[in-house]
Parts: sequence; C-alpha cells; structure tokens
Amino acid sequence: MKSWRMIRVGLPLLALGWGLGGCLPTADTPLDEQKEPYYLAGQRRLSAFDFKGAAESFEKALEANPRSAAAHFQLGVLYEQKLSEENSFAVAIYHYHRFLQLRPNSEYAEIVRQRIIGCKQELAKPIALAPGTQSLLRDFERLKVENAQLKSQLEAWAAFATNRAHLPAPPPAPLPPRVGESPAPAPVVPPRATPPPAARTHKVQPGETPATIARKYNVPLQALMDANPGLDARRLQIDQVINIPAP
Repeated sequence: MKSWRMIRVGLPLLALGWGLGGCLPTADTPLDEQKEPYYLAGQRRLSAFDFKGAAESFEKALEANPRSAAAHFQLGVLYEQKLSEENSFAVAIYHYHRFLQLRPNSEYAEIVRQRIIGCKQELAKPIALAPGTQSLLRDFERLKVENAQLKSQLEAWAAFATNRAHLPAPPPAPLPPRVGESPAPAPVVPPRATPPPAARTHKVQPGETPATIARKYNVPLQALMDANPGLDARRLQIDQVINIPAP
C-alpha cells in the first residue's frame, strides 16, 4: 500500500494529468493529439474515475499517434498512482521518459523528472539495502524499464499485424519440382523399317549361260535358278529378262 506521502503528492499530480491535455503545445505530427478521439475518451473516463478504462483509451491513443506526449503523461500518472498492476512503476517510468523525449522543454518536465525518481524509489523498496546491492538495484530498474518498452513495442507490432491482415493475399507462387522427381520419359519412336533392296534383272546377251550370269553378279548358280522358276538353262533367248537374287 502506498504511504500517505505518496497519496498527498499523487492527488495533485493526477489532477494535473486531467488538465494537461489543454496545456501541452500542439503535436508535431499531422494528428492533433489533444483532439484525438481515444485521448478525449480517456479524459472522459478519468472524470468518471474509471482509471482502468482511461488507461485503455490512452493506450489506443498511442497506437493512433505514438508521439502523443499528453497520452504518455496520462499513462505515467495512472500507472504510478492508480493502477496496481505488475511492473506498474516501471511502466510509469517508461511513459514519463517518453514524455520527456517528446517534450524536453515542457513546463512540466521538472515535475516528471521528480516522479521518475519517486517511481525508482518505490521499485527499490522490496530490495534490502545491504552492501553491494546498489549495482543490483540499477540493473533491476533497467530491466523493469526495458520490459515495459518491449511490452509497448509488442503491442505496436500486434496492431501493425492486424492492419496487414486486411490486405489481399498475393497469388501463390508456382510449386518447384520435387527433389528426385524424374521428368516424364520421351515417347519411343520405332526405327523406320529399311525398305527391301530393289529387285535386279538382267537381259540375256549372246553366248551367256546361267553360270556366266551367276558369276557376273557374284551369286550362287542355284540361287539364280531359284529366283527364276521354270528357267531352262539350255534354251536361253537373247534379251530374255531374268531375275538376279540378292548376293
């Protein structure tokens, strides 16, 4: 439970947070942070003492405009004073630091620096102040702040992924051939049949006999006779056409 001193300091600081939206200079982005709908909703919930709902609205205001110094300040006050969550002081430190980065010359900068010191003191309370604990305390504070920063970045990436989910999906790429898959075999073309050699013939000349004709064409005499059934070797006639078999 926070001490009475924290409550006495926290109430004026929370009231300052409620009125901060109208005092900050205009945001350096096209979106006017003081008129952002989620920020205005957070202000209304603050007025109704709905602190958890106010924090949710200011978180959405940061999603719409990450450079909203007013939203960072409001969240710093809420996590320091009103939201008893795990790492709430570390989250408050993160938002206070972001406020100082965005508004280093603000009239509230010194107040915010004092609140950062107060949050660090609250973080240090659970640790016994024994010799050698100062370096551990610094590491502990650093890890707490880094954890809060990572949480904020994760939420920003989640919002980005949600917006991309509404974009049309690209057409699927063609599938590559599977490893080891052999191409389809080419069709087998049967070899062209070799045409049979043209039949040879011979006209009988004077004085020729079947034996001389067979020797002339280098074929056996019996093959010549078989190729010419009915041929009478003793009655060959001049200009008679006879078939010559293949050698």
